[in-house]
Amino acid sequence: MDEIVRLIERADEVRKTASTRADPHAVRERAERLLTAARAALERLDDDARRLELAGQIARRMADLDREVLIAGQAEAGDVARAPTRVDDPERVPPGQHLTAGWPVLHTGAVPDLEVAGFSFTLTGLVERRVRLSWQELQALPETTITADLHCVTGWTRLDNTWAGLHPRDLLARAGVRPGATHALVTGHPAYSANLPLDALLADDVLLAWSHDGAPLPPAHGGPLRLVVPARYAWKSVKWAFELRLLDRDVPGYWEARGYHNDGDPWREQRFHGDQ
Repeated sequence: MDEIVRLIERADEVRKTASTRADPHAVRERAERLLTAARAALERLDDDARRLELAGQIARRMADLDREVLIAGQAEAGDVARAPTRVDDPERVPPGQHLTAGWPVLHTGAVPDLEVAGFSFTLTGLVERRVRLSWQELQALPETTITADLHCVTGWTRLDNTWAGLHPRDLLARAGVRPGATHALVTGHPAYSANLPLDALLADDVLLAWSHDGAPLPPAHGGPLRLVVPARYAWKSVKWAFELRLLDRDVPGYWEARGYHNDGDPWREQRFHGDQ
């Protein structure tokens, strides 16, 4: 544990020097390496409560580094239409968020090279029938369109996104939900996941989306298929989704196990472990 605390403190010291260095980007990279080492060291910690507490501290600092990358303009939005940057009702924007006209690209790992010809989506776990649908079978189902805002844990909000795709509840109607199912774990390539209570997954504005603003979802933003959960921070909106698993308990996903808040409600600023 002392090693983890030292790595976190060293990362803080490195970040403080950024304004005095000729290459702030190199400073950020060094801080990120220290925090990555601290995160790896968490696996050797036996105290679960302390591990999650330290994971939250690391996650908060990692998100700060991501925010600095966005400010520096290094996370390009790609070829997307500009979103509105003004609202008539300021209460529409969660606390701690600012509006962006673009669509910053943030994710863990590289963008996977996925071809729709071999793509499939599986519903498994506590279902009556395990269902696996090819891309062609997914596309043949009735399409639903919603317009919703997207809120990133790093502080940006993109307004009025129009998504087209399928309601998870409609897919689950094909598989059947077994008694005792209370939560879901949605997984995306290569090994990303996020957890949700089942009632949150079944909400009217939740989609498995293949289209954004009238165009196929770009790979950098989760195409061919991503989960969209407007009521939660965007890490819950799993990119490159390929499996929905129903469970009888809450199992943390990728970021939840690494110190992000289990619920991720932007209106309550539930960003990291330890937030309200």
